Order: sequence, then structure tokens, then C-alpha cells
Amino acid sequence: MELTQNNLQALFISFLVLLVVIQWKTYGLLFAKTLFIVLFSLVISDLIEFFYHHPRPFQLHLGDKLIGHGASSSFPSQHTLTIVIIAFSYLLAGFKKIGILGLVLSLVVGVSRVFVGVHFPFDIVGSFIIGFILVVATNYVLKEMTLRIRRIRPIRVID
Repeated sequence: MELTQNNLQALFISFLVLLVVIQWKTYGLLFAKTLFIVLFSLVISDLIEFFYHHPRPFQLHLGDKLIGHGASSSFPSQHTLTIVIIAFSYLLAGFKKIGILGLVLSLVVGVSRVFVGVHFPFDIVGSFIIGFILVVATNYVLKEMTLRIRRIRPIRVID
């Protein structure tokens, strides 16, 4: 059976559903928050591509492309960005082993994306920066929302 793009997407979605079921018991809201940030990063990446389209190395005839890839914008590397978000989410939540392992894995993924000729090193560095900012900003917003919600006093309808 040949793995087509649709097969890979179906496999990825199935894997995500399985992860949600398994991870929810262990990490609960942290997993949901991380999943939200990853999905939000897709929107951010599309916005960046819309305003700043940067060609990939193979489009500029710099080196060889070792894997098949479309001619979309190279910045940022969504593969690296996704793993960076997961790593920083868990690291900043106090799960140091998972976070550090995730950062190492994201570095490996980033270097491999450069090696196969579909990203520049700048794309990988940018993914780390964007991922860190998204995680920190989301943590800040959620903390502020939680504090404001706790300050709200219920209204007594019946005296």
C-alpha cells in the first residue's frame, strides 16, 4: 500500500485522537492547551506565509532536495514549530524530562529539515522563537483570564 498524502493525514488524525484519549487522563488541561497552541500555530504560519513568502532552498537552486516537497514558503518550519510548542508547553509546566526530550527532538527534526534541503537554518531558529513566544503568551493570557474569573462574584438573584 502506497502512503499518499490523504493516507498520512488520516493516520495523523487517528494518532491525534488516540493521544487525546490517552493523554487526557495523565496531563488533562496541559494537553488541551498544547493542542490549542499547535492548532493556533497553523494559523500564525499561514499569516506569516501570506505576508512574508520565503522560497525554499531547492527553489533557489541551493543544494539538492532529498525528499518530495511543494513550493510553499519555507518560513517557519511547521514540523519544528509543532515539536517546539509541545516541548516548551511541557517544560514550562514543570515536566522537565518531557520538555528537554522534546527540545532535543525538535532540534533533530530542524536539522534534518535543513539537511534534506527544504528549510534554511533561519527557518528552524524562527520556529524555536515563534514556538516559545506562543507558549509564553498563551500561558500569560490563560493566567490572567483565570485571575479575572476568580475575582467575579456571583450575583444573588434571591435574597
